[in-house]
Amino acid sequence: MTLPQAIDVQPDDGGSHLVQRFAALLCTATLDGRFLQVNPALEAVLGYGPGELTACSFAALAHPSDRQATEELMVEFPSASDGLSFELRCLRKDGSSCWLAWDVRADAARHILYCSARDLTASREHAAVVANLLAELERSNSDLAQFAYVASHDLSEPLRMVSSYVQLLADRYRGRLDADADDFIAFAVDGANRMKILIDDLLAYSRAGTGTLTRRPVDCTALMRSVLADLDRVIVDSGAEVVLDELPVVNGDSGQLALVFRNLLSNALKFVAPDVEPVVRVSAARDGDAWRFTVQDNGIGIAEMHRDRIFLMFKRLHGRSEYPGTGIGLALCHKIITRLGGRIWLDGATEIGCAFHFTLPDVELPKEVMPHG
Repeated sequence: MTLPQAIDVQPDDGGSHLVQRFAALLCTATLDGRFLQVNPALEAVLGYGPGELTACSFAALAHPSDRQATEELMVEFPSASDGLSFELRCLRKDGSSCWLAWDVRADAARHILYCSARDLTASREHAAVVANLLAELERSNSDLAQFAYVASHDLSEPLRMVSSYVQLLADRYRGRLDADADDFIAFAVDGANRMKILIDDLLAYSRAGTGTLTRRPVDCTALMRSVLADLDRVIVDSGAEVVLDELPVVNGDSGQLALVFRNLLSNALKFVAPDVEPVVRVSAARDGDAWRFTVQDNGIGIAEMHRDRIFLMFKRLHGRSEYPGTGIGLALCHKIITRLGGRIWLDGATEIGCAFHFTLPDVELPKEVMPHG
């Protein structure tokens, strides 16, 4: 603590010149931590009147939970000629608590301690409010994810029964009733199928937010080849060309990363203009201390005005008659990549189609599991 040079404080007056003439929170004390003089500003913060704190000690002023730790700290006061800084939870006269940050320094002759304080109460209370809000938000999100999982899981069984009987009606009575009945049955079958897809997607989304991440080295080239095998029928039927560059080994959850690759690739194969054969390239490059993955396509693209909302739940840009889907896929990708410590975004500079990028933190791996090339 640097004292104002304009004040000449004499040890024999207990530092009264110093403590009485400044609005800062100041006091002097004996080497064993008993207050000699306390200025009005500090008395006001602590709720005491003039002279009431004289002979009171730091330990007596401390909150009961912190008293022992304060007594242990006071042992260092006599040797505090180079300064000693600490934070102390103090009790006001009315019993309420406040936080003060103290700077204590013994004078050159080691007769008294010169002390200054800063009131941290407001910032501490603000931090506590923010922490409580964040904890409540985390609990709320967890409860919501759990509700989505339970609701989706519990809906699966009755929907399966409805779908079975509706499909049975379609198989048994199609063409045997009038045209309107055939249409009604077809609508019911389509609705049941779409509901099943939606429930499956909701289950996947809720699991991505609440399940345990199994982090281990993942060979993304091998993982992407597995995804391509799963989508082989779609790729063949659409006449698509998928170019797969050599991808790195990253530290992640293979099951969750497979969902990201599958959703991005499925979108690239789906959102193309009529009579256009999809061309998709999956690549990766270094991005600082992370890997940046790119899924580039030649599809219909996404207007600039929609690029901030595509990662939100149920934000569809096209009608189901044009492009089927639930509007959950990109929200699922965003949740997974965020949980893995990365970020995902759409490249706004692409002239044709879309280029989705996402990053994953790098991981040090033994040479034998590093990708070739």
